[in-house]
Amino acid sequence: MKRVYSLISLLTVIILSCSLSMSYAQCNGNNSYLYGGKDGSCKSGIAVAIGQHETPTSAMTLPHFKGGNKAMCRYINKTKVYPVNLKSQRASGTAIVQAKVLADSTLTDVELVTSSGYQEMDDEAVRVVKSFPKMCPATQSCTAQDMIIQVPVTFSMEEEEAKEKLAQQKSQIREIGPITLYFENDRPDPRTKQDYTSTEYKGLYDAYMNQRDNYIANCSKGLTGSQKSDAENQVKVFFDDSIATGYDRLVKLTNVLVDILESGSSVSFNISGFASPLSNSDYNMHLSSRRIESVLNYMKQANGGKLAPYITGEKAGLTITRNPQGEVNHAESSQAQSVTVYGLQAAKDRRIVIDNIKVR
Repeated sequence: MKRVYSLISLLTVIILSCSLSMSYAQCNGNNSYLYGGKDGSCKSGIAVAIGQHETPTSAMTLPHFKGGNKAMCRYINKTKVYPVNLKSQRASGTAIVQAKVLADSTLTDVELVTSSGYQEMDDEAVRVVKSFPKMCPATQSCTAQDMIIQVPVTFSMEEEEAKEKLAQQKSQIREIGPITLYFENDRPDPRTKQDYTSTEYKGLYDAYMNQRDNYIANCSKGLTGSQKSDAENQVKVFFDDSIATGYDRLVKLTNVLVDILESGSSVSFNISGFASPLSNSDYNMHLSSRRIESVLNYMKQANGGKLAPYITGEKAGLTITRNPQGEVNHAESSQAQSVTVYGLQAAKDRRIVIDNIKVR
């Protein structure tokens, strides 16, 4: 009987322990980022709870920024303004700001506890912490409680210059904007179903531009009077503006990408391929893939091949998402039926779009 009672007692302890552990996990979640910068610590700010010198247990958590220290760092870096006169002096420093995180998630009693050595930095650090959104309060056995934290706010010229450089790079990308590139009918590599090509876009662009007069002459067949004149003018404008402008932007993007990647920043973009609905869908999907590859082939060989190792993955920093879309589906069937090889609609359909370009 004693052995039975012992087993029952042991099972009871195990069940209670499991229940308590489950309840703590449900109310606390993942605590890995709550203390000591275990996830994403940075120079810009880590919350430190006064009087806590050990990793939180499942029954206790420390006050923390929603999203952890990474989110806190992003917020501080985005919000703080480097004092202009101290920036010109290339002054750096760290101010430590103390605050109380109340059980209702609000911050109070925000004050400076360690000076950076510069009044302007100290004032800015206090302003930034006062602007914090509501934080997750400390908990003890799932019960929220008040706790004091200290937040170091660092002003580093190295970080500031990197921030300014990144802003400049993003501005350069925005100025170039999304890029649309156009193709001659069934190019590159006509009448194949391969997804890859050794052809690069510059050669395709030059050949297409050389066919400008031919496309203008043939786009208006069957038309007369003002309709004929309008069709020819539209194709002229398309060649001189859309096709030429797209290539110019591609050259600028390639030059900028080299500088950005070599500076240590990361870049990502989408490249989508389209075809006109003049062939079957399966063929157009392969053609879209080849068009994507022809543009990437150009980028690989431009600037002495400096982008090639990033595109092939030998060097980190560039992420490319390929999206072969195949033929363009027109909403109106009458519009689709009017598409001809030399017409403006087909010319607009045969394209590559580079967009969603992001610098980090």
